[in-house]
Amino acid sequence: MPNVINAELFCHEADPRPITKQSTVSAPISEVYAAWTDGDTFCRVYDPENKSLTANIELKVGGKFEWLWDGHTGSNDCQVLSFIPDRMISFSWNAPPNQPSSRALRTWVVVEFETLDGVATQVTLTHLGFGSAPHWEETRNYFDAAWEIVLARLEKNLQK
Repeated sequence: MPNVINAELFCHEADPRPITKQSTVSAPISEVYAAWTDGDTFCRVYDPENKSLTANIELKVGGKFEWLWDGHTGSNDCQVLSFIPDRMISFSWNAPPNQPSSRALRTWVVVEFETLDGVATQVTLTHLGFGSAPHWEETRNYFDAAWEIVLARLEKNLQK
């Protein structure tokens, strides 16, 4: 697949209510950023015991951004939208397979990193682009809970 972002996959009737989550990690910003931008680091930090977890992350605009929970299914065909080293990454995202109407389209996620005291890092995640059709409410509720789990696990496993 060429490194082109297909705008047609994104929801064009977006709900203006983003999901925003924050987490403070007792680790340097470079380590926290790597957990979001390097596939091997993500797997090692997120769930080192899960040998079927894979992450395909190509840190370039239009590059892959896939977390595959069983090695095959997850954020298939999602892409890096933008990044600033040690400051932010944004990527397209899709709904779980059991939500096919939402999964057919993409939302996007922006993750920002800020050094708090040279040792700790504040992570702010904003998930945007949910549609206004009724099926999107289930998707929005799913991710409202799921991102808390992701952030908590990364926070716990990155602590120094």
